[in-house]
Amino acid sequence: MKTIKTIILLILFSISINISAQKPEKKAKKIADEMTEVLELDKKDSKAIYKIQFERFKEGESIRKEFADQPEIRKEKLNKLGNKVYNQLKDYLGMERLKEWRAYKQSKKKN
Repeated sequence: MKTIKTIILLILFSISINISAQKPEKKAKKIADEMTEVLELDKKDSKAIYKIQFERFKEGESIRKEFADQPEIRKEKLNKLGNKVYNQLKDYLGMERLKEWRAYKQSKKKN
């Protein structure tokens, strides 16, 4: 009985690790897919947006873990990350498409 419990716990632990490892990928894919649809991006652009978003979520997760007990530093690092991502998107998409995306997101918030 004890062995079965141990095996079940190990399986659940490995599943939870696998799920948490997929979070950045899933989040990045969701945003990249939505941006692709809204901005009518081609595959190349969509992949580039995915890469930017994936790095954003991966780095954000790392910052949250590393500075979990230092909220001021964590906030500062996450703000810098947000600015970095904004600049990457602006450089890649251009200001007009970024404005179009922002307008879409704002209209979505209102609904």
